[in-house]
Amino acid sequence: MRPGTQIATLAVVVIIAIGTAVLPAMADTEGSSTGSFNLGNAAPSVTSITLHNADHSDPTISDMTPQTEYAVKIEISDANTLNDISEILVIIKTNGTGTGDSDSVTDKATYKWIPEGGGTWSKVGPTGTWDIDASQSSEPDDLGATAGTWWLNFVPGKVARESTSWDIYVNVTDKGSLTGDKIVWGKTMNWYGEISAEDTSYSFGDIGLGDTNKPISTPSDGNINVKTISNGNYKLSSKSGNWSKGSDWAVLDWDGTLDAGHFALKVDGSGDVSTSNYVSTSSEPITDYSNVNAPTAETGDTKEIYQWISVATSGLLPGTYSGTYYVQIANEA
Repeated sequence: MRPGTQIATLAVVVIIAIGTAVLPAMADTEGSSTGSFNLGNAAPSVTSITLHNADHSDPTISDMTPQTEYAVKIEISDANTLNDISEILVIIKTNGTGTGDSDSVTDKATYKWIPEGGGTWSKVGPTGTWDIDASQSSEPDDLGATAGTWWLNFVPGKVARESTSWDIYVNVTDKGSLTGDKIVWGKTMNWYGEISAEDTSYSFGDIGLGDTNKPISTPSDGNINVKTISNGNYKLSSKSGNWSKGSDWAVLDWDGTLDAGHFALKVDGSGDVSTSNYVSTSSEPITDYSNVNAPTAETGDTKEIYQWISVATSGLLPGTYSGTYYVQIANEA
């Protein structure tokens, strides 16, 4: 017999021997015990915060301007599904303002999302011109998922402080009172300003040829009131042009020479003609208002503008001359 055949036969014998072995009877060799564990509630997590234009488009942005609408994109995850989330707070603030500080028109605004009503965004504070566009703010379509995206569309208030150090902070709370949060820094609030005339007309009354430095007679306080609103330091500038009486013209002079047929206007903010400056046909800063500290009140600050008129000794016909005086507000960094 060949060696290979012997090996195969022996293998068969061994298999049969094992299969026919008789084992002794034994009692039960296993016991059992029931175990359990409790999986605790997982805290939610804010995974991303980005700032966008109001239409939610990319790329992300870092600059804001008061009274312009923007959108915050918030990405959140929760292992217990997004149905576990009970509240989202979004705080937009200056860097030196704490998240627990009171809301203010200059430095902090708070917005909130709750799941009631299928998801509702609202402004918590402050009152005033900070606003929310609830129609464009949203939550994920599927709150049964473990991650999703929220959008908050908001409008910074008129006097949201001009600064390169604005933050966006998000805090999310679940139904077990566990929280997660995230903050992003380095957003910019650009300068904003507006101006309106409270005194829309004024008069110097009766003037004689050759009169100099005659003050405003109407209004009776001798000045023109304008209202300014700004979120950062600003300057007021003014200009005018030639004034007319029908087809007759009085030519604006801005260097004090007062040639025939000319008149000159001086202006300042304190009522002191000795520190005033001439009004030109191009905008020039008004003395006392070349660098005004701000933010102003959100309803505006009233500024008084004093004027004095001088007329040439000849070249002007009798009658009432009228013209337009312009006041402009601009950034003074």
